Order: sequence, then structure tokens, then C-alpha cells
Amino acid sequence: MSSQTQHIAIIGGGFCGIMTAVHLIENAKDPLKISLINCGYPLAKGVAFCTYTNTHLLNVVAGNMSAYPDKPNDFVDWAHKKKQYTSLEKDILAKTFLPRTLFGEYLEHIWNNAIAHKRETIEVSIIDDKAVDVEIGEDSVVVLLKSGKQVAANKLVLATGNAEPRDPAIPNTEFYSSPAYFRNPWKADSVTGLKNQHDVLVIGSGLTMVDTVLGLIENGFTKTIYSISPHGFGILQHRHGGTKYGNLDKEIQEPYELNNLVKTVHKHIRIVRELGLSAEPIIDSLRPHTQKIWQALTLKERRYFMSSKLRHLWGVARHRLPIHTHDHIQNLRIHGKLMVIAGNIKNIQEQPNAIVVSYYNRKLKKDETIIVERVINCTGPESSIKKSGNIILQNMWRRGIATADPLELGLNVDINSFKLIDKYGDKLNNVFTLGTNLRGMIWETTAVPELRGQADKLAKQLI
Repeated sequence: MSSQTQHIAIIGGGFCGIMTAVHLIENAKDPLKISLINCGYPLAKGVAFCTYTNTHLLNVVAGNMSAYPDKPNDFVDWAHKKKQYTSLEKDILAKTFLPRTLFGEYLEHIWNNAIAHKRETIEVSIIDDKAVDVEIGEDSVVVLLKSGKQVAANKLVLATGNAEPRDPAIPNTEFYSSPAYFRNPWKADSVTGLKNQHDVLVIGSGLTMVDTVLGLIENGFTKTIYSISPHGFGILQHRHGGTKYGNLDKEIQEPYELNNLVKTVHKHIRIVRELGLSAEPIIDSLRPHTQKIWQALTLKERRYFMSSKLRHLWGVARHRLPIHTHDHIQNLRIHGKLMVIAGNIKNIQEQPNAIVVSYYNRKLKKDETIIVERVINCTGPESSIKKSGNIILQNMWRRGIATADPLELGLNVDINSFKLIDKYGDKLNNVFTLGTNLRGMIWETTAVPELRGQADKLAKQLI
């Protein structure tokens, strides 16, 4: 490589990281070096798609899961060539919720194909190490690695993905270091190795809780699984097979104002309910507009949304389960295998052969306790950079290289250029980010239909 070769370092080898790299490889006309720094999860699959069981399904139908914004059928076409799906009509396959492990294989295929067909003027290095800090110059970025090595590049992309959940707020913080506490629910060891002597507590009641319950059952756990969260169980199922609803588009117009938006959405929900339909088509019809709406709302309106019941209602309506998965979870509840409690954990104490969990039961309005052998944290990824367990983000925040967005849902970023904004309010010309780090800026930024566009746009901008 010549001295004129641009060098781009990417931290994170999940969807955002590898698809940014793939677009760089496919679009670069000039000599280019890419250093992909990845540690902890298989390259391309990341935390989301290296799941330990085929019972973990995508929450978006296959027809909407192409990794390319300009190739809508790419995933379906690839999956249809698999032996287990060749007999299905593509239209049916496109409406199916396929295993997340299969999507991980698809991403591996894309990555391997890109590497196999890259130009000779493009060099790609995979670095199996943990990025812990960065040093920023005017035209350079030096990434410091846990091993003590360094990667010097012209530009840096933070594709760091989801952080581990926040520890529960309990007086006995010593429990955080207990071998019976699993802060990371996405690793297989959180659901294996149980003795079946006592029950299990899952903190949280969302989609990660469902994945964990399925993993526990598949691994032979026979006792009761408790799920405790402030709202209890509220997960809906995908019921209407992608039914389109276009009437809302005619009324959702700028300037956006939160109260008027809520009233308009409720009006249309009443309309479809009179026809025997639920609200899901209404919520789905909002999806193409949510980023634009979020950016147009005032900071006061965004804060109100986050602190009111609107956030919970949106989460329930937006994040749903495939019908058969939902039925399975409900069947576990009916038979007492899964007990979902609306409550607040007060403390967790470890005893020689058991864990004592004390909590407030909001329905019964009284304090209760349960005895378990394991506690699994499924409260969702920590989004605040100030509390994140991601060491490089922590170090960048402490030094003012990276800052939190006003709601502390992610990083403060110039959304048009993907450039980080530092403590002085200046855009960093050589540090970029995408994915969940943009949540505070655009809200809807966790699913493939949004992430693929970001990766494509950022890559083209970088070169």
C-alpha cells in the first residue's frame, strides 16, 4: 500500500461494522486499507446473530431483512437456496420469521464474498483484540488495544453495538460479582449448567426475557422461571401478516407536535379496532416516519415521551413476537412454568445454596420473596455512555472526545455526517458512529431496515 492509501479502522464486527466494511470494499475506487477490530463474538454475526439456539427467531419477516438497502430480496433469495427452504414459495418465505442463526450465516456469506472479490488495491485486516481507548489527531486516529498494540488510521468508525444491561439498583451490590448472577443474557452460559434445585429469576419482561426463557427450557430447566419488571408482561404477537395501512400517512404531516401525533394515532387505532383489527398496522405505518418525527420534536417533548407511559406503550406495540413463539410463552404461563410479576426488586441476597430475592408486588401491593438459584439480567442494553460497560466509550467520554446526547440514550452525533460531537460542541472530522449509538438522535436505530441504510450511507461518505 502506498503512503496515499486511506486507512479506516472499524471497531465492532457485528452487522454495522461488517456492512460498513462491505460497502467500503464494494465502492472504493482508490487504494484503501480497512482494519476491523473485533473481540468477543464471531465476526459478522455479532451478539445479535450468534445466538445459541434456533428457537431464537428474527422479529422482522425475512422479506424485510436484506442487508442491502438497494437489494430488497437479497436475504430471501439467499435463504431460498438452503435445503430446508427450497420447497417454500418465495412469497411465503418472505413473510416468515426465520432463525437468527440463519441470518448470521447470511452475514458471514456476504462478508466472505466481499473478501473473495475485493480489488487488489484494498487491504483488509481482522484484529482479534479489544479496543480500550483512542488518541485523536487532526488527520489521524490511534486506537489503543488491550494487548498494548496500536492501530493508526486516518478515520475511525465506532460500530460498538449494544452494551450489557445495567446492574439492578439494589443495596447489596456485592451480588454483582456472584457466580449466580448473569449480567450478560446473550451468552449461552446464562442458560446452561443449572442444577434444577431452585427456581430462576429473569429481571425484565421484554424480548430478551423471551429468548432466555426459551434457552432455559431447551437446556432442560424444569423448575419455575420468574420474570419481574415494573410493567409485567405486555408483549404482543405479530397478528396481521404485514397488513398495510396507508390512511395515517395523509394526516401525519409537519410540523410535528407530540400531543397531536398521539391523538391522531389513537383515532386511527379506534378505526381499525371497529373492524376487528388490532393496532399493529397503525404502528407499522409509522415506522418510515419515526426518525424524522423524533428529530422534529422539541427536547421537552422527547423528555416527556421517555418519562411517561408513552415510551412503554410504544415499546409494547413496536416490539412483537412471531405467533408461535408468543403462543409458546403463553402456554408456559398457563401451566405455571413462567410466572410474570409486575413489581420492583428491592434486594438480592446470596445464601450458601440459594439466592433470596425480595421485591414489591405491584398488583398485590405487598412485599414478597422468592428463592432462586440464578438471576439473569434481561433489562435491555445500557444506553447511557456514562454508565456503559464498554471501556472505549467510557474512556472517550471521560476525556470529552465523545459526549452523551441530551437524553443520554447514546452519543451526541451530527446525524447528517455521522461525526461525533466532542465536549466543545465541535464535530470530529475523523471519528464516526452508527447503529444503537444514534438512539438519542433518531430513536429508531436498532433493526436491520434502519441499520443497512446507515452502513451504506456512511461508507460512501467515508470514501
